[in-house]
Amino acid sequence: MRRLLSTAICLLFAQCILAQTPPQYPLRQYLQIRGALGPTISPDGKQVAFRTTLTGTSQLYRVKLNDLWPDQLTFFSSSISSAAWSPTGEWIAVVADKDGTEQFQFYLVNSNGTKLIELTNNTKIRFQWGGWSPDGKKIFYSSNERNPEFFDSYVLDVATRKKQLIRLGDGNYQPVALSHDGKTIAVNLFSSNVDTDLFLVDVATGKSKQVAKHTGEVKLIPIGFSADDKKLFLITDLDREITAIGNVDVASAKVSIVREEDHEVGSGVMSNNGKYLAYVVNRDGYEDLEIWDTLKSKRLSLPPHARGNVTLGDFSGDGTNLCFGLSTPTHSTDIYSLSLASGQWKQWTRSSQAGIDPSVFVAPKLIKYKSFDGKMIPAFLFLPKNASNNHSIPTIVSVHGGPEAQEKPLFTPIYQYFVSRGYAVLAPNIRGSAGYGKTYLASDNGPKRWDALKDLNAAVDFIGEQPQLDGKKVAIFGGSYGGFAVLAMMAHYSDRFAAGIDMFGVTDFKTFLANTAPYRRALRAAEYGDPVKDSVYMDEISPALHANQIKAPLLVIQGANDPRVPQSESEQIVAKVKANNRPVEYLLFPDEGHGIAKLPNRIRSFETIVSFLDKYLKK
Repeated sequence: MRRLLSTAICLLFAQCILAQTPPQYPLRQYLQIRGALGPTISPDGKQVAFRTTLTGTSQLYRVKLNDLWPDQLTFFSSSISSAAWSPTGEWIAVVADKDGTEQFQFYLVNSNGTKLIELTNNTKIRFQWGGWSPDGKKIFYSSNERNPEFFDSYVLDVATRKKQLIRLGDGNYQPVALSHDGKTIAVNLFSSNVDTDLFLVDVATGKSKQVAKHTGEVKLIPIGFSADDKKLFLITDLDREITAIGNVDVASAKVSIVREEDHEVGSGVMSNNGKYLAYVVNRDGYEDLEIWDTLKSKRLSLPPHARGNVTLGDFSGDGTNLCFGLSTPTHSTDIYSLSLASGQWKQWTRSSQAGIDPSVFVAPKLIKYKSFDGKMIPAFLFLPKNASNNHSIPTIVSVHGGPEAQEKPLFTPIYQYFVSRGYAVLAPNIRGSAGYGKTYLASDNGPKRWDALKDLNAAVDFIGEQPQLDGKKVAIFGGSYGGFAVLAMMAHYSDRFAAGIDMFGVTDFKTFLANTAPYRRALRAAEYGDPVKDSVYMDEISPALHANQIKAPLLVIQGANDPRVPQSESEQIVAKVKANNRPVEYLLFPDEGHGIAKLPNRIRSFETIVSFLDKYLKK
């Protein structure tokens, strides 16, 4: 009897422990969580195409109304980057490169996936998608075929393959919208990622007129033309701190604001008939969907959706259905559509969560911490479940790229895996991040980049003040510009971090600007500075020139085909840290570019990252 009672007590105790301990899943399982991205809806509203990684790379799939399973439409060896359904419904345009080179080419695939046609086939040229003409007979795009440093605009007749050059000068020109009558095309000139000029061009004559000529950084991003082609709707921060919906009078080129929100407008899309304009409002990284009736000048009343990140697709041909992607902090992206007639949502996909119990996933807390000058820095903090107040949890500071980007409450599988292994993740939007107005966006330009690094130093101070977190066990992690931030913090704040993971980050601004793809130099110099004018600052801040100050163990990951941050950037920092007899590991992928896209490579890279973190933060 005593033995039975003892056994029963042990079983009860074990059940209690199991009930309190979240289940553990391997990294490979997290990396096979699927998401459905880049939706585009057929003109009749009965089919949706999207990208997902069922095969290990991002390919195009199509699902019909009430289908049980999507059909795969593309079978490239590398991932596709985008797709857009033709207004006629016959073709879907697909944009893809090979092994991360970003030398994008155009293809047409029919809606059954049985026919694939090459629209372009020259990997020495980079083609950048613009869109379909409203009648579906033409596409517009830009390419650097005339000069590798510059992009011109083109209109191509799909049937005859006859193309028309629209050359406005030497620069980074991108066509964004074509009028319904085909007579006027809106073209952006990008001086930087946050400064655009806008031109209205007569397609027949090539004559152009500039909209809102300005000084300083201004966004003028077209969305689409009104039904009568007299207005061009756009997103702009002209004479404003935050972006709003405006329109341009095509005849006079005058800009007016038609819709203001309490936070920034992030993106927008027009219905093909010019009646409806869908846009998202960015509220501290969370995005809310709105629809504006341009004919009645009023906002539609929409049913609520889950808080998260909204990725706009497009409207059906008659403008009555809008498709979009929705991700929440605890669920990967799925595709939905909204019927404007009924006001009802429809879910088109149900992305696999790879057999992981959803109760394991952790939603972040939106916090703000004080930086050196009193500025409050927004950040997302992910804490392990059942975290106790004993200063025991090691923390990963994750720095986003850009820098003109934003950390958003997306579903991020690797964050969730880190948390499941007992790490906390702090993902800040340091100054220079998008989503908080033009002043904040420009507050890290050139020599002011030191202030962005001080924001990260303040993040470590914040970690040390939290009762759950161990301020002496902090790693810093980031890719691209985030990779630069990792290296710069490890060089200039060397005593603050126990380890660092740099993925394809800039190590020396001068060598980076000399070796990045020619068409990117002017855009990046506008953000980082001029190698001659800002030579002293660049030498002072560039991590490669201060590699002798890096003390903590470093892991560097790079794609050999990266056109943005070339392989030479990673190799020079690795060589210098090795020469100083500091621990450094280097992982190079010959078939990747600016990012690790292929599943086997992602598994290898993140297995290496986790092993590295465990080694130096969980000794």
